[in-house]
Amino acid sequence: MKIIEIIFSAKERKLLMLWMVILLASCQENKNRKEIPEIEKLKNAVLHKEEFRQKKENQLHIQKELLKSAKTLEQRYQINQKIIEMYSGFQSDSAFVYISRNLALAKKSGQQEWKYETLITESRLLSATGLFVEAKSILDSIRPNVPESRIFNYNSAEEGLYNNLYDYSNRNREFADVYRKKLLHYYNRGNGEELDPVFGNLFLYNKYRLEGNWVAAKKSIDGFIEHIREDRNLSENFSAIAYYCKANVEKNLGNTALQEKYLALSSIQDIQRATTENGSMQELSYLLYQKKEYDLAYFFLNSAMDDAVFYNARFRSFQISQLQPIIGKAYNDQINRSNDRLKIALTIISLMIFLLAVVIYLLIKNLREVNRARKNLKTVNAKLHEANRIKEEYVAFFVQQSSLYLEKFEQYKKQISLRVATGQLKKLEEMLKGKKGDIINLNEFYQNFDNAFLRIYPNFVKEINVFLKPEDRFTLKPGILNNELRIFALIRLGINDTQQISGFLRYTVQTIYNYKSKVKQKMVIPSDDFESKIMKIGAI
Repeated sequence: MKIIEIIFSAKERKLLMLWMVILLASCQENKNRKEIPEIEKLKNAVLHKEEFRQKKENQLHIQKELLKSAKTLEQRYQINQKIIEMYSGFQSDSAFVYISRNLALAKKSGQQEWKYETLITESRLLSATGLFVEAKSILDSIRPNVPESRIFNYNSAEEGLYNNLYDYSNRNREFADVYRKKLLHYYNRGNGEELDPVFGNLFLYNKYRLEGNWVAAKKSIDGFIEHIREDRNLSENFSAIAYYCKANVEKNLGNTALQEKYLALSSIQDIQRATTENGSMQELSYLLYQKKEYDLAYFFLNSAMDDAVFYNARFRSFQISQLQPIIGKAYNDQINRSNDRLKIALTIISLMIFLLAVVIYLLIKNLREVNRARKNLKTVNAKLHEANRIKEEYVAFFVQQSSLYLEKFEQYKKQISLRVATGQLKKLEEMLKGKKGDIINLNEFYQNFDNAFLRIYPNFVKEINVFLKPEDRFTLKPGILNNELRIFALIRLGINDTQQISGFLRYTVQTIYNYKSKVKQKMVIPSDDFESKIMKIGAI
């Protein structure tokens, strides 16, 4: 902009802006999108996602407090079961922790019902996170001994496993057909007359889905949605899956607008219930991508990826990883479209005066520079992040240390003043000469330095050992560095001056050289490369 202001007068700049408006209008894509209210509601829900997560955390905290006051094994088991249910769609790692606790309670109490109930829950969770082999292994091991009261839960877990396997292998027709046949066999075992009036509709939906009978599937899922709307508890717990199934039906019936609506509704329900194990939002992202709404697709895909990472869902991460190349392709397509519009612009500008030709040349040059800058932006941001992290860690470290030693210094002054005031000169002399008079406890100071450094570079010792002969590698207690490693830790922080290192560690310069030489003699790489290798430890 500064260049344009220098080259052109105010009148010429106004004329230039007028031409640019006309030019951009001629190249602008038509975006006559019919707004869907649910999409706007979903965007707002994503922006407030952390509030819903915090609400879930508060609910979990209440249950954990109740657990502390539980007096019997049964009370502990039931509260653990409630916590598992809350964690199951929220954070898989925490759910596994409480599952292991309930298995221990089942073993301790001898309650077989508890054991099988918990193992079935574990298999469901393993299946949801993508650990299909482990989930199947549990189901196979307990199949012969499942109590009659747990048969339905067992069959439901088996159904969920094969549904996930079917979805996972859907791109591979051979494997998909195998799991589709297994599921159909499972569903065909059911007796329609004995089906639950509410969940029987969901059961039949899955059956018709696998058969490709989407008209019948729509009728079943509509019936399921109608029933759960009449029960607030069922609505809260099953609306997300109901809307997701409804979106799948509308997709296969060719109703894209309704598919988008119900995917958005399902995603809203997942966010409001802090359910991070979900499939609606990534499907919605892909649908929006197909409609060339790349900004929304990218926004929702980021939210879906955040959920998958938070939940630690291998299955969902796999699904989202399939969408990532598509988003990349969308960016390339967008660039190609921009280039096409640019060609049209150049054709129009070629008919104009030399002044406009110069402007377009400058704009093209700037666009190329922006494209180059974009390629380097990620690396630059990562390096800035690393630098800020190091700065914040060490600012906090030295502020803490300064505060500590100021406090000790004040105490030291008070002791001196007291002894001077009371005439205890001999004790004052003993205090000044003795070790107890030291303001700074070096061992404590170095321990704090070690802790702060290893928080930033937790694998520092491990990576140093890679450069050393096996028999000479360092074996230290966690959170502690020895004298040699402190020297190289300071080098990693950018302190290369031997005099500075000497002052920090309270050693002579010659001692510092001796330590460095001693370590370099144990290396399996050229000694000249050692310090440059150190600087790469933990680097972006």
